[in-house]
Amino acid sequence: MKATLISKLVLIFCVLSLVVGFINLDSDKPYNNNKGKTAARMTTPANKIAVLNLEGAIVASYENKFFSREANASNLLKSLYIASEDDDIKGVIININSPGGTVAMSQNIYNQIMKIRKKKPVVAVLDDVCASGGYYIASATDRIIAQDGSLTGSIGVIFSYMDVHSLLQKKLSVNPVVVKSGKFKDMGSPVREVTQEELELFQSIVDDSYEQFVTAITKGRIDRTDTYKVAKTELTVSQLKENADGRVFTGKRAKEIGFVDELGDIDTAKSMIQSMAQEKFNNKLKVKLVDYNKKSSFTDYFSSLTEYSASSSIKLNDIVPTSIILNRKPLYLWE
Repeated sequence: MKATLISKLVLIFCVLSLVVGFINLDSDKPYNNNKGKTAARMTTPANKIAVLNLEGAIVASYENKFFSREANASNLLKSLYIASEDDDIKGVIININSPGGTVAMSQNIYNQIMKIRKKKPVVAVLDDVCASGGYYIASATDRIIAQDGSLTGSIGVIFSYMDVHSLLQKKLSVNPVVVKSGKFKDMGSPVREVTQEELELFQSIVDDSYEQFVTAITKGRIDRTDTYKVAKTELTVSQLKENADGRVFTGKRAKEIGFVDELGDIDTAKSMIQSMAQEKFNNKLKVKLVDYNKKSSFTDYFSSLTEYSASSSIKLNDIVPTSIILNRKPLYLWE
């Protein structure tokens, strides 16, 4: 009898998981041609400030998880689409805690923020670390806020891969056989030594990605033409070039050289975005902050169970550098 009851409870739990999962999947769909009537609206009140979060490496992830409110790059991009299309959203705050990630995903998020910026104010809040691709994204916002001790900067590109050809051939007597259509088809292969010609090609990719990085910061911060009254710190071309060599600096130093506009926290951002939204739309506007990453209580409970079970074992990401996991890709990454 007791076993039957437990079975019924498990079945009910599974059904509820499926229902909530499909609801979450629907709410993640940002593509809707009816502007201002997006099905993914999180709340009903008008005049909202969307609070979005980015945690961890900036990489594309298209897994459809039932309880998907994770603060990853893909969900941030989806939420940015939603915030852009929702006319009730009068401003966006983005909390960033990321060492960076892939070039293309960083650019996808940057471009979406730049589009939103034309319609409503966007403020970035830098957490413990907002480096490389994290700062790339932040540079697209109207204003950047950081704590004195936040770590940011790391303007640059890294490209790496493992070379294990000596281990395989000399120690294990393993000789790879590769049939290819052109001499560069397997460039970056870990089972053979890289050639000088290939190194030069890799360097050209890194150099090109670096120029794109500097250009993005120039467009996002140096060429700002907004008329918001809230203070902004000017970044000059000479300051950018002098500090765009991969180095990281504290939030305090970043403020001094123009990489950050204000020192503070999320409360500073709330006050700032309120003022900017009032300037943009209505001086008497009152707005409500809405956390787009906030989960329902049922979702929180289910997520805590899965997170606990996952934390009981050591993950590959915990012991292997991100640049190795994301090998053979140009990365806007600090590690």
